[in-house]
Amino acid sequence: MSLVTRLEIGPPPDVTPGPVIHAANHRSLADLLLAANTFSRWGWPIRPLVAGSYFKRAGIGWLLKRLRCIPVDGTEALELATDALHQGWSVAIMPEGRIVPEAEWAPTGVGRARSGIGRLAMDTGLPVVAIGASGTERFWPRGASMPRIRPGHRFPLAVSSEVVGVIADEAARDATDRIMEAIARQVVESDRKTGRVA
Repeated sequence: MSLVTRLEIGPPPDVTPGPVIHAANHRSLADLLLAANTFSRWGWPIRPLVAGSYFKRAGIGWLLKRLRCIPVDGTEALELATDALHQGWSVAIMPEGRIVPEAEWAPTGVGRARSGIGRLAMDTGLPVVAIGASGTERFWPRGASMPRIRPGHRFPLAVSSEVVGVIADEAARDATDRIMEAIARQVVESDRKTGRVA
């Protein structure tokens, strides 16, 4: 990936050892490639949750299996994430639940999230890390079947993170909003690194 991208990955989050819920924005299929590089650099074993339909796609399905991604369909996502966390894995979840069109995330950096991430954080009592990614939407645009490769050009990609910690809210929507606000702050940081914002 270093031949076609320029990665700027912040330091690993400072959280207590053990399973952690990583929550990130979702602009592109390349988010999975960026996540793989990020967690590898951090030395952090991870199980990302990915829509089951992607596992049926030629090429990418094989990659998702190699990355230990968990295929999810519908409401089973929370149960599968909880199982992985109880097995000692950290999980990565994109609370928006889909690749969000730029028109939807442009105002704040993130799209509307499903409240499952808040429910998962509250039910497990495990710490949450908010991750903001930028640049993947240019490298592998939404709807494209493959990344854009330009000889001599390396797309800037960036990741920033913030420890949200254990969520003590009483409502899943409130917890989700708190997590998404942290993701949005980190997206701004990453957007600055990739030149999307000054």
